[in-house]
Amino acid sequence: MLDADQAFLAETLKGCGNEDAEYAKRVKVRSEEVVAIAETLDILTGDEARSLFDKTISNFLQLDSVSTAGTSARQERAKGAAMQRILLTAKKNKNWALASLAVRVKLDAFTKVKAAMDKMLAELKTQQKNEYEKGEACKKELDETEDQIKESVNTKTDLAAKHKDLSNTLETLASEIAALKTEEADMEVSLKQAGEQRKAQNQLYQQSVSDQRATIAILNMAAARLKKFYAPGLVQIHLHSQAPPPPKSSGNAYEKSENSGGVMQMLAKIVSDAESEESVLKLTEQDSQKDYAEFTASTTASIEAARNSIAEKSEQSAEASGEKSETEEAQLANGASLGKLNELLVGTHTDCDWVLKYFDIRQKSRAEEMSAIEEAKAILSGANFA
Repeated sequence: MLDADQAFLAETLKGCGNEDAEYAKRVKVRSEEVVAIAETLDILTGDEARSLFDKTISNFLQLDSVSTAGTSARQERAKGAAMQRILLTAKKNKNWALASLAVRVKLDAFTKVKAAMDKMLAELKTQQKNEYEKGEACKKELDETEDQIKESVNTKTDLAAKHKDLSNTLETLASEIAALKTEEADMEVSLKQAGEQRKAQNQLYQQSVSDQRATIAILNMAAARLKKFYAPGLVQIHLHSQAPPPPKSSGNAYEKSENSGGVMQMLAKIVSDAESEESVLKLTEQDSQKDYAEFTASTTASIEAARNSIAEKSEQSAEASGEKSETEEAQLANGASLGKLNELLVGTHTDCDWVLKYFDIRQKSRAEEMSAIEEAKAILSGANFA
C-alpha cells in the first residue's frame, strides 16, 4: 500500500514538473510575443511609418485580387473592393488606423475583419458623439462666459459711475456743511455783537435819562429859587406861558431885574425840552429793544435752521460714505470676478479653439470613414461563397 502511494506520488511529481516546464515555456513565448507586438506598434505608429503609409497606400489600391488556397476568387474580389473603399477614405483623411483596417481586410479572415470593422465603427461613432458633445459644450461655455464677462463689464461701468457720483455728492455735502458752519459761526458772532451793542445802548439810554432827569431837577430847583426871590415883585409867574412886560421904572429907583420874567421863561423852556428829550429817548429805547428782539429771534431761528441742516447733511454724508465703501467693496469683488472670468475664457479657448476650428472638417471626415466601413461591410456581406 505504501509502495503504491509512493509510486503515485512520484508519478504526480513528475507530471507536475512537466506541466511547470510547459507553463514556463508558454510564459516565455507570450512575453516575447508581447514585446514583439509592442515593438511592431512602435514601428507602425512612428514618424517613418506614417510617411511610408502615404507612399504605400497607393500601391495597396492597385493590388489585384489573388486567390489563395481554400479561398474563392469571388471572395477575394469582395475583399479587394472592400479594402480599396477603405483605403481611399484612409488616404483622403490620412487615418492610419483605417489604413491598418484595410490591410486586415486583405489579410485576415472574414469573421475577424467584420469584428474589427464593427469595433472601429463603434469607436468612430463614439468619437463622433463625444466630439459633437464637446463642441456643443465648448460653444455653450464660451457663450456663457462671454455673456458673464459682458455683464461684469457693464457692472464695472455702473459701479464706476456710482462711485464717481457718490464722491461728488460727498464733496458737495462737505462744502455745504462747511459753509453752513461758517454761516452759523458768523450768526452767533453777530448775535453776540448785537447783544453787546444792545447792552451798551441800554446803558447809554439809562445814563441819558438819568442825566435828563437830573437836569430837570436842577432846573426846577433853580426856578424855585428865582421864584422865591422874585415873588414879592411879581403878581404871578407862569413857567410855561408868556409873562407880561415888566412895569416901567420911575426916576432912579432900583429894581430887582427888568428881565426876571424872561429868565423864568427860559428855565421853563429848558425844562420842557429836557422832558421832551426824555420822551424821545424812551421811544428810541423801545424801538431799539424791539429791533433787537426781532433780530435775536430771526438770527436764533436761522442758527437753529443751519444746525438742523448741518445735522441732516451730516447724516446724508454718513449714508453716502457708507454706500461709497460698499461700492468700493463691490468694485473689488467685480474686479476679482472679472479676472477669474477672463482666465476661464482663456482656458476655455485653449481647450476648445482647436476642436471648434476643425469641428466641421473632423465631423465630415469621420462620417466619411464610417460610411466607408459600412460600405465595405456591405461589400463583404454581399459576397457569395458558394
